[in-house]
Amino acid sequence: MLFKKMTVVLALGLAWLVNSLCALPAQAAVIEDLQQVAAVLAPNTYQELAARVNNYTRLYRVEEGDTLERVARRYQVDPELVAAMNYLEPGAALVPGQFLVLPHEEEQSYTVAPGDTLWGIARRYSTDAGSLAAANGIIDARSLRPGMVLTIPGSPGGVPVTRGEKTADLPGATASRSMKAPAFPWPLIGALTSGFGWRGNEFHHGLDIAGHVGDYIRAAWSGVVTFSGWGNGIYGRMVKIDHGNGLETVYAHNSRNLVKKGEYVRAGEAIAEVGSTGNASGPHLHFEVREKGKAINPERFLTR
Repeated sequence: MLFKKMTVVLALGLAWLVNSLCALPAQAAVIEDLQQVAAVLAPNTYQELAARVNNYTRLYRVEEGDTLERVARRYQVDPELVAAMNYLEPGAALVPGQFLVLPHEEEQSYTVAPGDTLWGIARRYSTDAGSLAAANGIIDARSLRPGMVLTIPGSPGGVPVTRGEKTADLPGATASRSMKAPAFPWPLIGALTSGFGWRGNEFHHGLDIAGHVGDYIRAAWSGVVTFSGWGNGIYGRMVKIDHGNGLETVYAHNSRNLVKKGEYVRAGEAIAEVGSTGNASGPHLHFEVREKGKAINPERFLTR
């Protein structure tokens, strides 16, 4: 009888804790003010959690649809490290409102030296070339010059876009209303090896951007993944993202896809890795923009 009573009390307590966590007001996923956490946790639980937050860690509030791998990918950290730091098994399920302690690094500055490349600097600081380029407004990696001072992004970096973004706020809607092309960040920083248009006797429906196998390919804009898998013998492994109002982007020849059909991704989020699957002469990204199913020149949309 006593055992049954203790079980009921424990279950009610756990239910109260989960409900309290989920009741936390909507806010950025990375928590800066620990008082927000103190308001929903028991004192002992809060003190244990707060003791692990310092200059080298940050507190993250789990959002709907989050997994350990997805959170780790978003903030460019090792999912096994995140699991270990939170006393979780690597494949543990997350609950919206749950708090995770993430490793954190402050931004740094680096002065480009002769012989440096964007990829070399990224590897030196354990980041990726796309994030480094985005943090410094670099469109063409060949524009790197000795003496340039680069910002090395820290982690966790940025505030994730809120899931459930309204279609009216997506670029397809803007394009339809104003007929002005929205600005997309480049999905990969690299040399443009083939443009949109006729290539001899065949029409090339996108842009080819050179990269190294394993480089991150990033979503050009926020949207829902409508396809992730093997396309065909031409496109190889590919990802398609629907941005609303008939606007779609395609990312092909990937060595590995990092997202699944039905996932919501934000602009700049890593969705795949560069490869040469399908009909490709070397590692690169084939990037397409389609409006109502018709391929259009991606350079209309990409930021300069």
